[in-house]
Amino acid sequence: MLTLANSATWQDDRERTGFSLVQSLFLLSALLAPLEIKLVANLTLYDVVTVIIGMLLLVSGSRSYKFPPEAMTMAAYVFLLFSLLSTFRATHPMEAVTQTMQFAFIFFVQFPVILNAVKSPSMLRASVVLYLIGTLILMLWAMMHQETSSMHNRIRTFHSDNPNPLGYATAYMSPFVLHFVFEKWRQRRLLKMLIALSLLYPMLWALTASGSRAATVATVLALMIFLSFRNGFEISLKIPLRIASASVVIGVLGYFVYHSGYFPSVLWERIDRTLAFEESLIDDRKRLAIAAWRAFIDSPFVGVGLDNFRYVSTHYHVPMVTEQAPHNLWLQFMAQIGLFGTLGFLVIILYWFLCLFRAQQVCLDPSRREFLWAFITSFTTIMALFMFVPMMIQRQYWLLYGLGLAAAFYTLNQPMRAFGAGNRPFVNK
Repeated sequence: MLTLANSATWQDDRERTGFSLVQSLFLLSALLAPLEIKLVANLTLYDVVTVIIGMLLLVSGSRSYKFPPEAMTMAAYVFLLFSLLSTFRATHPMEAVTQTMQFAFIFFVQFPVILNAVKSPSMLRASVVLYLIGTLILMLWAMMHQETSSMHNRIRTFHSDNPNPLGYATAYMSPFVLHFVFEKWRQRRLLKMLIALSLLYPMLWALTASGSRAATVATVLALMIFLSFRNGFEISLKIPLRIASASVVIGVLGYFVYHSGYFPSVLWERIDRTLAFEESLIDDRKRLAIAAWRAFIDSPFVGVGLDNFRYVSTHYHVPMVTEQAPHNLWLQFMAQIGLFGTLGFLVIILYWFLCLFRAQQVCLDPSRREFLWAFITSFTTIMALFMFVPMMIQRQYWLLYGLGLAAAFYTLNQPMRAFGAGNRPFVNK
């Protein structure tokens, strides 16, 4: 069974009286994470709150302090080691060191804070709800202000001129919204179900306003995976029927969004231009991918340094290549930190999915199993997005990673505890 290093028994809500300062701050951080409020350079308000929480946890001197699993920690060490080694080949070493430090913060500050601050099942659920509220604040701000970026009049978020993140949030948060809709339906709470269902409007608006084609593909993928397998991953004759039903739902939803007139048309305009081969964006990304592969072949074990490929992209004899990072997470890692560093990152991701799949398989309660599947679908969507996006450095993605890890370990290590409301057993003995 998968266990936490130095793991301790989680506290049930009935054994506690109110929230501690640490837990209150953590819930605040869950709200702040998707807002990505920057203070100085890459330092965000979420980072500051997370550091404060970590200091409070250390000062408390808890003997039950939980650390990330050894397998994940060792993979993080490998990743960071080759990140540092690649810094010696970097054109701008300080930029490589800065990004390496951000990953070190994620692995050795953010993860322990999540695992130690989330003390109960309801704390986990509240964190996800506040994360969702923070995401909706981002979308509602975009709806009210409708500030356009320099990229074909697409609507942007307040923290970036790049409009794509506005659409990305729809892709990886929609599984949680659907989970809450189904959960309230099962509980026969019609009003709450309608409220949860209404959240789909600002999310679909954000997707179409961003004009992000990658987010559109990822959203379709998220809906397909969640609706087809929300009751658990299995191989049976029911799967084709579920996939067909999900396809019909997605098709009807897409038709409504396209023809209703209630959503911005920028996404459809971009899709039409792409199908008509009027944009050079796809060719630009192909050239960057070729240059990244050549950089990897040139030095397969030590790369050009994190955040440094854009400075050397023109050195690999690819005509008309632009000075950008490869728009693919894995190609960028291979070019910037080499094979072993990339494999270290792969282990970190695969370990997470292994934990979540094992937890989801042993879960007995349908609602709790669906909640776990929402995590799996969400992070699958994130990884799909990063087939088209340069770098997974934003802390809000890793907050979902940490919350999912906490949910998996709770499920696997606390077989007789209920995961949320009620007292039904969550997993097998």
